Amino acid sequence: MIRKILIANRGEIAVRIVRACQEAGIDSVAIYTDADRHALHVKKASEAHSIGPDPVAGYLNAHRIVNLATATGCDALHPGYGFLSENPELARICARRGIKFIGPDADVIRSMGNKIEARRSMQAAGVPVVPGSDANLVDLDEAITLADTIGYPVMLKATSGGGGRGIRRCNSEKELRRNFERVLSEARKAFGSADIFLEKCVDRPRHIEVQILADNHGNVVHLFERDCSIQRRHQKLIEIAPSPQLSEAQRALLGDYAIRAAQSVGYRNAGTVEFLMDVDENFFFMEMNTRLQVEHTVTESITGIDIVSEQIRIADGQPLSFRQD
Repeated sequence: MIRKILIANRGEIAVRIVRACQEAGIDSVAIYTDADRHALHVKKASEAHSIGPDPVAGYLNAHRIVNLATATGCDALHPGYGFLSENPELARICARRGIKFIGPDADVIRSMGNKIEARRSMQAAGVPVVPGSDANLVDLDEAITLADTIGYPVMLKATSGGGGRGIRRCNSEKELRRNFERVLSEARKAFGSADIFLEKCVDRPRHIEVQILADNHGNVVHLFERDCSIQRRHQKLIEIAPSPQLSEAQRALLGDYAIRAAQSVGYRNAGTVEFLMDVDENFFFMEMNTRLQVEHTVTESITGIDIVSEQIRIADGQPLSFRQD
């Protein structure tokens, strides 16, 4: 049974996790740097420990964080969102040290973080994907050939990308030639990998994501969808739940796709499956976020389900506290 959790994050999400711990009677350990030693999460947690003076570096040092978890007697670690939340190495170190990582397995984090692997997994599970690459692009010539086959406009994307970075729309071969090296460079700088791929551009799409939870007892549920179509530079601005654009039949289909996606990779804990819906109302898998998202509270507001508490239950080996129906 989980008795003490180290929260490998700060700010609002750390406070949110502390609250879930308090409600479950679990001790919490906060971490902080010199810049946030007086922050609310430090005051709210059962105890708090410094991870150094640098305002960012300490939160990115997986070994130091796990060592602190061990030293303070924690039996679980919650990564929050951002920082190391989608870093498979943190989950891997926790597993080696006998600390429960409140999130999916390291291998799942890694595979879903690779857009090509994720596409392959979804195709095998019968979840539709946007037409495009089945492997990383070898060179510009291959990109041009594929773009000619699926038709312009196309999107060049970093295989390990996220957060709206490493992505460019190309309306013609001329633009594809101009952007190819740019995306390679952006991918290398932002994600440490120059692997890129190409997809058909879905014009005027709805961007709709589905919140899922999966336990270790074979239960996978969805908590309906959030419509995040209002964006600026591929960054979400507004989340609407449930989506006013979906019929009940479409909502059921999208939920089924999300559950199928999670089951196909043996997913555990909380995750978000993101889809595009084109003007003909076809759905396409885009990516899976293997962590709690900033916008999880939107879903909590419409369902009344405490997602963070469910995360802790799952990591503790307990079944979900509710069923889909």
